[in-house]
Amino acid sequence: MTRFFFDDYGELVEYQTFRRQDQPLAMEHLKIRVALRDAETALRTQPGTEGIRAKIEELKKKLAALDQQAPWITLDYPLEILLWGPPHG
Repeated sequence: MTRFFFDDYGELVEYQTFRRQDQPLAMEHLKIRVALRDAETALRTQPGTEGIRAKIEELKKKLAALDQQAPWITLDYPLEILLWGPPHG
């Protein structure tokens, strides 16, 4: 009987450590993106509001800083699959 890589996938210590460190950053990234989406929606409904524009700029700066700190958050392919996933082919 053959063993698949995924049988031991949950037991990888490096993967579990990475997920524990990555999860708070990913949650913060999601929180900022949702707030930015809501602020941009509010700006469309109230186009003359300067307070909303300032909030959008602040959120964009926070998002850019977080992307600098953790660039793997915005990758098209999950980093953990690239690092610990089975080889293709």
